[in-house]
Amino acid sequence: MGIAVLSGPMDIGSLPRAGLAVALALMASAAMGGVTSSTDQHDFLVEGTTAASLVRFMNGHALSGDHGHAYASIHPDYQLTLATHDAGGICRPSGVDVHVQFDLTLPVAASPGALSHRTRAAWSSFTAFARAHENHHRASYLGCASAFVAQARRQSGPSCLALQDEIRRMLYDMKRSCEVRQRPFDQSQARVLRNLALFALARR
Repeated sequence: MGIAVLSGPMDIGSLPRAGLAVALALMASAAMGGVTSSTDQHDFLVEGTTAASLVRFMNGHALSGDHGHAYASIHPDYQLTLATHDAGGICRPSGVDVHVQFDLTLPVAASPGALSHRTRAAWSSFTAFARAHENHHRASYLGCASAFVAQARRQSGPSCLALQDEIRRMLYDMKRSCEVRQRPFDQSQARVLRNLALFALARR
């Protein structure tokens, strides 16, 4: 998910395909049982020296995703590690772990030294907002993964093959429902975004 552009549809881009790869691979424990994460960060390099030109460039070169165009974006890839064992004719999980690989794209000014003090302050406020927005989604995705792991570890079945299929189906359902959970936050943040100083300056 991400921050939608203001000049187009208010849908949110989910899978970034643009930007300059920085490839950070930040390995981190999610502090949740069975869930870890890492992040590949990319730059959305934004040309311009005024608020109006920065916003105009972002609108014209916005990130593309499954749900529209965006200024910033984060996309999770859930990697499941699953082991089961049979005891007394009942199969139970012996290990359920999820690693969430995030692709994160954030806007970066191409010429920060050319910005006026006022524009630089407005840009910094906008990029801080964008990072906080995507970090909220990141925490939400990790929460979904943690809830899935806890639920999956409680499952059992008459055969290990059937149990493995059921847990994989649960993961698929979790990914879909977790995306739906992101929409209300994005809609509320779109209203905040248009009132940020960068966009107020650009409208003058």
